[in-house]
Amino acid sequence: MSVTGLNPTQSGTGFLSFNSLPPRLHITAEPDTEEEFDEVTIQHWRDEGYDVTYLPLGEGGKAYAEKLKGLVDDLELGESYAIIAYGDAATICLDVATKPMPHLCALICYYPTVIPHPKAKYPTQLNLTTHLTASQDFAPTFKYYTYDGVEPGFAEHDCDEFDPVSADLAWSRSLAAVRRGFKREADLEGTWETHLGLLYHQRDAAGAAGAMTTDSSVAYVPTLTGASGQRALYRFYKNFFVPSNPPSFRMRLLSRTLGTDRVVDEMIVSFKHDREMAWILPNTPPTHKNVEIAMVSIVAVRGGRLVHEHMYWDQASVLVQIGLLDPNAVPGHMKKQGMKKLPVVGAEGARKLVSPESVESNALLPKWKEIEAKASRSVSIIGGRKSSTQINGGANGVNGASAKLSATA
Repeated sequence: MSVTGLNPTQSGTGFLSFNSLPPRLHITAEPDTEEEFDEVTIQHWRDEGYDVTYLPLGEGGKAYAEKLKGLVDDLELGESYAIIAYGDAATICLDVATKPMPHLCALICYYPTVIPHPKAKYPTQLNLTTHLTASQDFAPTFKYYTYDGVEPGFAEHDCDEFDPVSADLAWSRSLAAVRRGFKREADLEGTWETHLGLLYHQRDAAGAAGAMTTDSSVAYVPTLTGASGQRALYRFYKNFFVPSNPPSFRMRLLSRTLGTDRVVDEMIVSFKHDREMAWILPNTPPTHKNVEIAMVSIVAVRGGRLVHEHMYWDQASVLVQIGLLDPNAVPGHMKKQGMKKLPVVGAEGARKLVSPESVESNALLPKWKEIEAKASRSVSIIGGRKSSTQINGGANGVNGASAKLSATA
């Protein structure tokens, strides 16, 4: 992943911005050698541009603690470093870091076996993040995340306890903390825009697949189309995706949210269904109908390459617009219960996002107009008169609720 003007150097900010060395990151855990630890995780950090070294826990104790303190000794002028620790190693790191560790900018602790100082106050310049399982009954006062339904080891690819969903979420949080520590910025948007240009404008299947990792995947969820693996994605793009998009195909971006390693696009997609479109209407002959739908795309980026794309849309709306789903075709047994229409919409769903006032809200709720009519006759607050009801009367503005520091996955 590119770092604006810096990749793969240190932060490059301030008067020590001449430092051009890759950021130093130490991974420490129980296995005696790097080869015995999770090689996938180590490679992921290297893909992000970090100079990764492995420090074994060994016998632990004072000897290990001294090694941690000595990590600063071989730093060059202006360098800082980060530590990612697992299990017992994480416990010792949390203990040692209660006292200042010069130039340590981030400490990531995965499922420490003990929280040595639950109420400890760590240096403010240290980006500390701790990942715990729900079964670990700890409640430290510093920042931590808990993960339900998993056990210690969930973030290590070579462990039986490995859980890809929780591991991926923890990875994003760890990456965010490490980047903050090194003051690095990733050009996620540039990476994504390059991919979009290759796929939709240049229609270059090889180029689009080549910009993805070897273990990448694409899932168009409503139709279960897509592929896993770079080579399979190339075949999917070449044979199904690129040739099936008609000249009328348009994408209009409504919003874009950038995360640590995610890009979330909200968009309007429109086209004339004048050919079979394998990814959105597989095995469906052309209907020559116009389609306009809202879509959400969630993209993950690692090391400047796309890892996966998940795309979602309302398939019922697509089927309504091409005439394959009749909103009035209510099954008999549901008609007997008073149902008059299927709860589906056509192009108006997408148009509501572009122009909220142009499409009526709650048209599928028969009682809505009745409630609105009653509301219009209720006591008004205009002119200094009190309303007959209060909304969310909590003293804090949101039902009086307070926020928690800790987060759950």
